[in-house]
Amino acid sequence: MEKEITKKLCFVQPRAYYLFNPKADNFADKIGGAQKQSYLYSIELAKHKKFDVHFITANFGQSDLEVIDNVKVWKSFNFQDNILKKTLDLFQILKKIDANICIFRSADIGVAIAIFYIKLFLRKKVLYMIAGDAEVSFKQLKQKSGFLTALAMPFVYKYADFISAQSQTQSALFAKYRKRKPDIVLRNIINLPETAQNKKKQEILWMGRLDKIKNPELFIELAKKYPNEQFVMIAPIVQDFVEYGENIKNKAAQTDNLKYIDYVLPNKTDEYYQKAKIYVISSFSEGFSNTMAEAMANNVPVLSYNVNPDNIFDRYKIGYCAEGNKDKFFEQFESLLNNHWLSEKLGNNGRIY
Repeated sequence: MEKEITKKLCFVQPRAYYLFNPKADNFADKIGGAQKQSYLYSIELAKHKKFDVHFITANFGQSDLEVIDNVKVWKSFNFQDNILKKTLDLFQILKKIDANICIFRSADIGVAIAIFYIKLFLRKKVLYMIAGDAEVSFKQLKQKSGFLTALAMPFVYKYADFISAQSQTQSALFAKYRKRKPDIVLRNIINLPETAQNKKKQEILWMGRLDKIKNPELFIELAKKYPNEQFVMIAPIVQDFVEYGENIKNKAAQTDNLKYIDYVLPNKTDEYYQKAKIYVISSFSEGFSNTMAEAMANNVPVLSYNVNPDNIFDRYKIGYCAEGNKDKFFEQFESLLNNHWLSEKLGNNGRIY
């Protein structure tokens, strides 16, 4: 019988080290869905003998190479270094690992440079995982990630050997505007927590980085509109939008019934979901939100302002989507607030999904 060939895979997500080692220096402001999904995929794939899984992160003061959950975690560049040194350090590690397939999941000019090197010099294959709906068009990506990233990413979309989307909706939009149909839809994955029946659900929860596309102002407006309810906002300030983040933080602090928390450890977030009676997504655009999936896994009904991947709210009845209509958003909130049976039913549907 022919021996099965082991595939060497290499994920490249510089800021994801904190997920492997929460005791590392806190770069939590940059840990989002892309980092979390890359981390989860890597540790799940590493459970299978036919995959040799590597993961490149930045320099967080760790050893050059660590093995964590069967994943070989490599240290590369330092964030404080200049762009040339960072690039050369990353190239060196990529060459040393010599993976069959390199996997990326972030729209960034650095990603485009790394993939150019892999394709031209290492002659290896690349899987690019679309990180969010903003990537479907130049205009949206420019608004979210800047002109240079929007200019560089079409190279990735053209030359990546494989492209994955998070949903059928995202795949169709990408094919329409980028003129390349993603090769596969790879759903986001999640660890399903134990249900906590003894937790009293009394809060309305919002969780995410303070990024303009996530529209946190709407959540603050919601809190002010319903002063008798208790709202919780877990919202790290990101380096790309420090002034904006500080402004939102100040607005939250001035709202009496809103508790602002700058960061919660990844292994502690379920405690907040389990106390929430409604989870709110105020974003203008997302892929399949990690926080939405985490809320669903904890039996929490979801209220979305505009995000509805694959029409999930209508098809599976896991909450409500207001389709960008603010009046409808407030009406749906009241419906969830005043109908306990309905909220519980929608929350259970999310867990089943």
